[in-house]
Amino acid sequence: MRVALALGSGGARGYAHIGAIRELESRGHEVVGVSGASMGAVVGSLLAAGELDRFEEWVRGLAQRDVLRLLDVSFAGGGAIRANKIMGVIGEMLDDVRIEDLAIPYTAVATDLRARREVWFTRGPADIAVRASFAIPSIVTPAIVGGRLMIDGGVTNPVPLEPLASVESDMVLAVSLTGRRAGIRGSTFQESSDPDEPSAVADPKIAKKGGTVTATTAARLSGRIRTAAADVRDADLVRLVAARFGQDSSGADTAGLDAPGIDPTGQGAESGPRAVEDSTPSGSAQPSPEVEEAVEEGEREVRADAQGDERSLESLPGTLRIFDVVSQSIEAMQSILTGYRMAGNRPDVLVEVPSDSCSAFDFHRAEEMIELGRRLTAEALDREGL
Repeated sequence: MRVALALGSGGARGYAHIGAIRELESRGHEVVGVSGASMGAVVGSLLAAGELDRFEEWVRGLAQRDVLRLLDVSFAGGGAIRANKIMGVIGEMLDDVRIEDLAIPYTAVATDLRARREVWFTRGPADIAVRASFAIPSIVTPAIVGGRLMIDGGVTNPVPLEPLASVESDMVLAVSLTGRRAGIRGSTFQESSDPDEPSAVADPKIAKKGGTVTATTAARLSGRIRTAAADVRDADLVRLVAARFGQDSSGADTAGLDAPGIDPTGQGAESGPRAVEDSTPSGSAQPSPEVEEAVEEGEREVRADAQGDERSLESLPGTLRIFDVVSQSIEAMQSILTGYRMAGNRPDVLVEVPSDSCSAFDFHRAEEMIELGRRLTAEALDREGL
């Protein structure tokens, strides 16, 4: 069958797009059109350019250390990462190809931040369209294209089906990367801000407050231990990043990319991966003073909570980081937006990748995400008898 493919945004979960494409190919289906937002735009462009095999081989070999080497940190410009090194690799694979010259009709979707509208890139350099499409808010710096401030296409159209309307196909298949989290059975629940009123999702086995400690206060101790250990690693990473940075002197618009703006190849910036010194502590198994202090503080807090007033906000999870809050906030928004948009434009086959299958920044987990995408696509096609 002739398949039109809509590939959604979702960071590292976008490796599942590769698995979806491989499953379609194994069943003899032909992709005749592709649209994508963010990571979907990356994979879609490489498919249309005939470079997906090369890209897959590269990402399957990425370890966490390799991913760190690709990060060029920015303390200005509206994002934490400039992404010049990543675009250097992707741009080299795309080899300056223009969208209108691709073998498969392709559309990259981005968001014009100032105009508050989505933009469809259907002509011009493919690498610039890709760079504009994956500018995750506050994570990857925005791209200036034709005088417009462009950010991630997933902000306005997480799974871009509309650009495929003109593609002659037998089936439209969409891959969403913000599917329901594994283990969550309901879409909504009610919660009370009164600490004396049990939550609708509380575990009755641990919600009892008559014992020595509550589940919340007991979890607080382990959370503090994890926080202390994570902070030690974060401190090393910050020093590494600082050292590297110090050395680095609808009503959608259809847009072309001939106007100058960003440098997708990263020329002039540091090129090529450099060895990164391993900052992981080794040798001694003794806990650090920071961990010991956290344990003692946590124990004091548990004892105080068991005896004192519990009418207060609960402690934040010990492993929570800024990127977690940003990425999960975007995922929540995209999940709701996708539901609304698909209500009026449903694909023939929908593949939903759980949003907790991996973090949006786990770019070292290509192997398992590709296989997950292939399995979920196989199940979706089997349900439709395809």
